[in-house]
Amino acid sequence: MTAAGPRPPLVEFPPQALVEIIEWLDQGRAASLLDVTDLKADTQEPKITRMVDWATQYGCASICVNPTEVDLLPQLLQGTGVKECYVIDFPLGKLPVELKADQAARVVKQSRTVRGEGAGWIELDVVINVGRLKRDPAYTRREVAAVVEAADGEHVKVIIRSSELLEDEIVAACQIAQEAGAHFVKNSTGMDAFGATPEHIRLMRDAVGENMGVKAAGGIRDAMDVVRLIYAGAPEPHLRTPERFRIGTSGPINILSTLGWLRQAPAAWAQAGVVPCTLCPSNLTAKQRREVREVYMRRCRQCPYFEYRKDKDF
Repeated sequence: MTAAGPRPPLVEFPPQALVEIIEWLDQGRAASLLDVTDLKADTQEPKITRMVDWATQYGCASICVNPTEVDLLPQLLQGTGVKECYVIDFPLGKLPVELKADQAARVVKQSRTVRGEGAGWIELDVVINVGRLKRDPAYTRREVAAVVEAADGEHVKVIIRSSELLEDEIVAACQIAQEAGAHFVKNSTGMDAFGATPEHIRLMRDAVGENMGVKAAGGIRDAMDVVRLIYAGAPEPHLRTPERFRIGTSGPINILSTLGWLRQAPAAWAQAGVVPCTLCPSNLTAKQRREVREVYMRRCRQCPYFEYRKDKDF
């Protein structure tokens, strides 16, 4: 795989498009797109209970946790209409295919047993083996297909760790996930070099088209972040459903509370300037591997917005 040719990043947001999204995005619609998330090592039952309270009160799409919580979460969500979401082979994606599929199957079986509401209440966010993708894309296809089969009809979201990929690799990973039967592609574990950027979310949407879901995750802190990501990944209203677009966040209350500010003055927020580099993947390269970082840095030097970084030490 080779890097895509240089092009300006997605940093210009037409004010009228943002106004339309802000006016559409009431609290109920925003909440319906949220996967309330806590994947920390020290998460305990009281935090999960609070997450359930948030999700049920506001009508969030799902609660996303580590698989060990499958003995607890189904009981708490029974009868609520909120889905369970479990990360598989998180965060590195380095389990062999058979073990990855086995983990998925075990989670699905246990959740259905504990919840007792049949199929359709589980989602699995599975991390691909990025190293194998770069060397052998066919491996990734087998990997995703095995998890999809093990999920027994439950929805599978494929985490591609986009910050570790070149643009053509992002496109390839998304297309492979789609061909292998997954339901969503997701950019990040939240523990990668960087999280959700409008540029990568738009690239992923373009790669999979309109008939597959796109999930943005990592560093999404307020309602304006969500608005820009919707513009990137769900620009048309028919894409703004839980089946086609999601936001993974550990801060749902802050997102929902800051939405009120936007809706009081949509035009003012939409017209507020933003330094392009703060939203661009090429400005977030510190933790990337050298070969990926160098491509992004070359792209940065060729970008029409380079004036914002002309004094930066490369």
